Amino acid sequence: MAFSYPHMCRDEHQEIGHSDQKDDELCPLCRERHEKDEAYRQRNYLVAALARLYPSGIRETNIEGWDPEWHGCVYIDLPAGQISYHYHDNESHLFADLPPYTKDWDGHDKETVHRRLLGAKV
Repeated sequence: MAFSYPHMCRDEHQEIGHSDQKDDELCPLCRERHEKDEAYRQRNYLVAALARLYPSGIRETNIEGWDPEWHGCVYIDLPAGQISYHYHDNESHLFADLPPYTKDWDGHDKETVHRRLLGAKV
């Protein structure tokens, strides 16, 4: 089940047409949303496992324009440097046992994260 949208969308998007939708089906928009949520869920399990192999912690972020349900962030200190991933509130249970993260964000971008991940040794 998707973590952001666990409900069926029968009446949610009438403007895109549900007249031929069966009660147990998702409309195309919600199907795409569900698939995206599932990809994030799978990624978060991998991030949670990685966070138990290296020093890590969690911290709330406050990024302007972001949905507050995505303000949770896990930081992992790899030997090659810091990486971080935001997660939805519904996935916070995966990180709940991690301590608060107290270091500053080092300014990494996703390309830096990918480079640091490729250099990680377990």
